[in-house]
Amino acid sequence: MMGKTHMVCGTACALCVLQPTTIREWVICTGAAAIGAVISDIDVTTSDSRETLNKITFLSVLIAIAVCCLEYQWHLGIMRNFNRESNLFRLVVGFAVFLGICTFGKNQPHRSFMHSFAGLASLSIVLYLVYPPLAAPFAIAMLSHIMLDILNRRKVRLFYPLRGGLCLRLCSANGLVNKAFLAIGSAVFAVYSGMLLFTKIKGFLG
Repeated sequence: MMGKTHMVCGTACALCVLQPTTIREWVICTGAAAIGAVISDIDVTTSDSRETLNKITFLSVLIAIAVCCLEYQWHLGIMRNFNRESNLFRLVVGFAVFLGICTFGKNQPHRSFMHSFAGLASLSIVLYLVYPPLAAPFAIAMLSHIMLDILNRRKVRLFYPLRGGLCLRLCSANGLVNKAFLAIGSAVFAVYSGMLLFTKIKGFLG
């Protein structure tokens, strides 16, 4: 599947499973899920791998800036909640470990470690230790990426480091199925986010 399809499907899955009820929860959920939805593809080994990595890095930085701006503007309580559930030491060490795991994964063959249960578990555990609310949406979105890739024609090594993989050969990466998932994921994300925002605005005005 293409990157934008993974993005909308991953965030839509996280929203549907976790069902955030506040703007703070929605920001954390969509931010973590957006990164989890695309991070698996840092292991792309084609000629455009550097461009893919740059896009993922840019997206991660952009999300972090957006969250900080929303917190500053509307005082969502993210920093207060972070100070209660984590600390700066865990953030710095966890971020370093997270980058280390991603660096390892980047140097593995495509659809191996970064598309496996081992990669999913290791990154999610690190995020949980850094700040627990990040772990679930990240894991759900990353899992959705892996499951969507299994529909394609290239094998996914779910049980890395074991050899062999799984693929259902149902579609191509940029075919009709990809477009269908893109449309469905976009619709689900828009409807859920719109309903949450409408409810909050209605409650504020009422």
